[in-house]
Amino acid sequence: MRPAHAGRCNVGTRQSDRQSPREKIIRRIRRSVSLLLLLPLSAVAAKEATLPSEQDFLTNMPIVLSVSRLPQPLDETPGAVTIIDRKMIRESGARDVADLLRLVPGFQVSNSWEEDAPLAVYHGAFGSYSNRVQVLIDGRSVYSSYFLGTAARGLQTIALEDIDHIEVLRGSNSAAYGARAFLGVINIVTRDPIETRGVYVSKSNGQNGVNDSLARLGWGKDNANFRITASRRGDDGLSGADGTTNHNYFLNKLGLMNLEGPYGQNHVDLVNFVADLTPSARDTVQLRAGTSEQYSGVGTHYSVGNPPREVRYGSNYLQADWKRILGPDSDLAASYSHTDETYTDHFPYALPPPFYGTVVDFGGSASNDALMLQHTFRADPTVRIVWGGELRREAVHSMALYGQPLVATNFARLFGNLEWRIRPSLVLNAGAMEERNSLSGADLAPRMMLNWHVVPGQTLRLGVSKAQRPPSMFEDEANIRYVVLNTLLKETYVALGNLRPETLVSREIGYLGEMPALHLTADARIFHEDIGGLIAVQNYPLPPGLTLIPQTTAMNYVNSNGFSDHGLEYELKFKPWRDTQLLFNQTLMRIDSGDPAIAMSAPTHAFTLALFQKLPDDFDLSLIHNASGAMTWERGGNILQPVSRTDLRLAKRFRLGATRGELAVVEQNLGSPYNDFNNHFFFTRRLFTTLSFQL
Repeated sequence: MRPAHAGRCNVGTRQSDRQSPREKIIRRIRRSVSLLLLLPLSAVAAKEATLPSEQDFLTNMPIVLSVSRLPQPLDETPGAVTIIDRKMIRESGARDVADLLRLVPGFQVSNSWEEDAPLAVYHGAFGSYSNRVQVLIDGRSVYSSYFLGTAARGLQTIALEDIDHIEVLRGSNSAAYGARAFLGVINIVTRDPIETRGVYVSKSNGQNGVNDSLARLGWGKDNANFRITASRRGDDGLSGADGTTNHNYFLNKLGLMNLEGPYGQNHVDLVNFVADLTPSARDTVQLRAGTSEQYSGVGTHYSVGNPPREVRYGSNYLQADWKRILGPDSDLAASYSHTDETYTDHFPYALPPPFYGTVVDFGGSASNDALMLQHTFRADPTVRIVWGGELRREAVHSMALYGQPLVATNFARLFGNLEWRIRPSLVLNAGAMEERNSLSGADLAPRMMLNWHVVPGQTLRLGVSKAQRPPSMFEDEANIRYVVLNTLLKETYVALGNLRPETLVSREIGYLGEMPALHLTADARIFHEDIGGLIAVQNYPLPPGLTLIPQTTAMNYVNSNGFSDHGLEYELKFKPWRDTQLLFNQTLMRIDSGDPAIAMSAPTHAFTLALFQKLPDDFDLSLIHNASGAMTWERGGNILQPVSRTDLRLAKRFRLGATRGELAVVEQNLGSPYNDFNNHFFFTRRLFTTLSFQL
């Protein structure tokens, strides 16, 4: 017989304790949705009760440039946008753009250079390369043709000190920027050269080999302003499981340590130039040029097919932008850009004869050319239209990746967006892009979004969009085979073709509210995304007669089954006092897929809490805490444990005569080391100081 009390333990158990993880996530989303729907209603009630003056609503609504290609206030854009402004960039303590994106809901960030470069993904890391978010720098795409379409390398080509602000559209924007904007757009807007006249220098040093230097010179006159910036950023990379880095390599070779981890030691050299010219009252011309050299230590010790080594990625660009004002509400713009890439990665295979000394080479080069023409005008007092087209050519030269000397793709794009003010409180954005490329044909990406100003300062959004992402050149044409004596020596990709484009149908409800009486701004997005035909890798059978050495696989790209993700993300900005700002954002989402790797490609929950505090005597304090649940960065790879990271920055501003300066102390990751990229790569505590002068 059971004891008398047996079976009673469930009587007092809460229902939530018996729910599955999926039910808990759904419950959280439902509660948050209920709160979201009540916010504008509560604002209406507050208006009736307190009758605030018009002045209460005269806030500085940011103007966004990159969502529809029309300049629009934030509450009339067709999508949810996070803006990281100049002040936040400086006070965050971040050293590159990828790290800044921790402040954006829905993004996950890796600092690893092992496969690509420090990268940020939105709503899921479906592979080692982030190629479903478009990254623009002053309108120029930094999509890498050589690296499977990733934008991670492009994130490293601009110094933070030259950035004015970053606009992040959280959601598909293929209607404005094509297939590369499948899941979102990161638009980096650099500072006006007139604001950076004079000399600026900075130097950072600290733990983990942090060694950053920057020098900037700006000059000009009324109708011509110029800026040139040179910088180097370097550190020892991530640590191994035992906390060691590449500096312990030789001790390990002597048998004094057991090192399992990354090779590390990375540095990025940048030179960027901009000229802002005004040849007439109607015309503006901007010329830009730059070069980037990225050196990264990759590989792991005692790995036969991935030994420790340094690889080099180089990138150069030229860009020319012209804009003519045709009338009070009309202008014409044209842009041309050229980018070239080079990559060097070769090493001898560390196996006994007959394979010993066989050289593995992944090197090659690529080039991108883009020409764009755009016309903006007002059709009547209630309608604004932007339309235009783009021609683009991408070419890759790499026998190592393709087995042929040249692979090229040509693109032709035609886009348009209509903003119709149906009523003073009701704005409709309708847009689309037709895109044709020489690999996979044509596709159409439409979007429609309705913005309703319920009351001044309170806006609801409702919209739907469709998009397609055709396979990249590598996914469609890859042919990597290192064969010696009928044996494959290295993980090998062989594209068999016949891939369909990935498809996306995205539906969202959004809310943007300003509550001046509470010193609070809220932005929320409820989303449901259906993704079909995800392009992923799978093992493929070898041709007869070929064998594999241990730890080597042969891979092929295929269209996997469809899946969906849904959830809620929101951000709150609270300014209780003049010198204090609090930011809080949270993401609750779930990926429904029969493939565990896809289902775990994004955490089910994540949040960021940030405090920016101005202290007496020109001191500034910043404290940023990120936390997220478990996920996996690589398809079929290790599942990373939940992440928790806290960064602290304390800075003192000062003057020496006419020279302004700042001394900042930053400590990143005050807590324990956490997994980054896979279970052998850890981000440890980093303490460094930065001294800067504006002459």
